[in-house]
Amino acid sequence: MFLRWDAMMILSFEDSVEDFESLIEDIDNLSTDGAKFRAKRDRKVQRASFREILAMVTGEGEIAEQVKISPQENLTLSSWSDKVLYAALKEILGSSTSLHLQQNLFVREIFGLGAPPLKIEKRTKAEKTGNKRKMNAAYQKARQRNMLKMRDKRM
Repeated sequence: MFLRWDAMMILSFEDSVEDFESLIEDIDNLSTDGAKFRAKRDRKVQRASFREILAMVTGEGEIAEQVKISPQENLTLSSWSDKVLYAALKEILGSSTSLHLQQNLFVREIFGLGAPPLKIEKRTKAEKTGNKRKMNAAYQKARQRNMLKMRDKRM
């Protein structure tokens, strides 16, 4: 996440950087770094991050990213500012990010999602099985009463 902030800072100060080509070369070197003193996972994350930064700085990379909010809705992050904003929001909200994106009007307004869609109430599995049990219990009760009447008539 911090590397993305660095990329935003690089782009915002592009005019003030005197040797922009050497900066791009340094980022390119970091994107292909294979130093053995770092852990394999750390190298992999570093290379991926710097490749992403390099693509963004040189203007070659695609920025758009889809985030699934609900089965009916997707959030499209089409710029780096949206990605950084989403990453910060995700860091703050944690596991409830998707819930806030579904219901919180303020958060939806930040990303331009509009009003939340109307929910169609679906019956849960517990409700369905509860109804089946009630119907079966009523059927069993009527059946037992009928059988008791039949037993009395036999004697």
